[in-house]
Amino acid sequence: MSKEMSIILLGIWLIIVPYLGVPSFWRTVLIVLSGIVIAIMGLLMRGETLSRGTVRNKNHPFIENIRHEGESSYERQENTLIQ
Repeated sequence: MSKEMSIILLGIWLIIVPYLGVPSFWRTVLIVLSGIVIAIMGLLMRGETLSRGTVRNKNHPFIENIRHEGESSYERQENTLIQ
């Protein structure tokens, strides 16, 4: 099961827990543990996203608005006027 689906199911679980009729202490324990699991999974997902990094797409539809390394905005404007 993917992490995204696990978070969705835990969210549904958190909605259902108060209506299950469990004693107050156990309901609190279940909600706190579910929240901790959601937080840990969110941190893991964020870490995966950051480790992938950003990749520049050469076929970006707004390529003229992407600043290339070492190029000033004046040079970019000058290049577009020449073309």
